[in-house]
Amino acid sequence: MRIVTEHQHDERVCVMRVHGEIDMVSAPDVRLALEAAVNRGCVHVVMDLARVSYVDSSALGLIVWADRMLEPRGGRLVLAGAGRDVSRVLELSGLVGSAPTLAATADVAEAVVGLELPPVPDTTLWARMLSFPARAEALASARAEVSEVLRPLALPEPTMFDVRVAVGEALSNAIRHGSPQGGGDTVTVDVLAHRDRVVITVTDRGEGFDGTSASGEDVYAASGRGVMFMRALMDHVEFERLHGGGTAVTMVKHR
Repeated sequence: MRIVTEHQHDERVCVMRVHGEIDMVSAPDVRLALEAAVNRGCVHVVMDLARVSYVDSSALGLIVWADRMLEPRGGRLVLAGAGRDVSRVLELSGLVGSAPTLAATADVAEAVVGLELPPVPDTTLWARMLSFPARAEALASARAEVSEVLRPLALPEPTMFDVRVAVGEALSNAIRHGSPQGGGDTVTVDVLAHRDRVVITVTDRGEGFDGTSASGEDVYAASGRGVMFMRALMDHVEFERLHGGGTAVTMVKHR
């Protein structure tokens, strides 16, 4: 299985070229690639199936999941270039034509032309940057300061609670794991307010982290649940290893 994702001239449209077979083993990899593409800004995803030789019910489950992920965002998933055998399975499923975000085309070029999007208006309201010493005793005041910055947006209290917990977990990880010089390091928090969402990025100076939780699926693990909470409470969470060291964790909460 090989997956290559390409952005088009419009960053909101991307083409995911899948090579191989989509079954219960490979479907999770395709799902991760789809989720990563959407988190990077893709609104519409064209899945190139021209080099896919086999699909089973796992692929159909993947398509249903993608439909549910894209529909609230106004996005579409276009299945392009499927061969005769794969097309037959898709037809038997009845998904194309019934799932609200799903379409099929003969090839990628036709799909991309049909997804040309108008320019996105700038919805940025304001931006703030905060800086805190990498000390545990600074956590409470850091959470409070981020909350104060967000106050003018009048977010519902349950939303604010989700944000406080997620930001608190990100700050805790930055202080505990991303500050090699201890209290001598600083952790920055960038808050970007849009009309439809809030984007918060916590940056540290550590060795870098890819977002893989240490606890995995172990509910009895002594630690490692912070990433789980961030992903559960925010709409999008993305980790980036920075050149020169450090991690930036970006969290998005829709308003």
